[in-house]
Amino acid sequence: MLTGDGHCLDRGRGDVQWAYALRALTLELRAAGLEVRPDGGTGAVEAAPRRADGIDPKGPRRRAILRPHRGRLWWWLDCPDDQGAWWALTPLTPASRTSEAARRIVRMLLPGQY
Repeated sequence: MLTGDGHCLDRGRGDVQWAYALRALTLELRAAGLEVRPDGGTGAVEAAPRRADGIDPKGPRRRAILRPHRGRLWWWLDCPDDQGAWWALTPLTPASRTSEAARRIVRMLLPGQY
């Protein structure tokens, strides 16, 4: 279980579900044309519009983080403020609905494409 932003995952029986969800969201976001940075240690996937030199630290970006919610594993959305600091998490979708989570993130970062 994840204890908080930046903390490592405990190793246990949920590892397969976490790993699958991280990989699936990473692949969906890349297929949509986003630059993606997965972090298996914290259960997070950061996404931004693709650029030749990677993610623009001042450009639009979103981070999806795996967290428990209502007894299930969910993707939570974390957005940076104007200074680049991450703020409050908002439930996005159950982790099993990766395509829906990816679609919502893509709509935020690439408006008009979906």
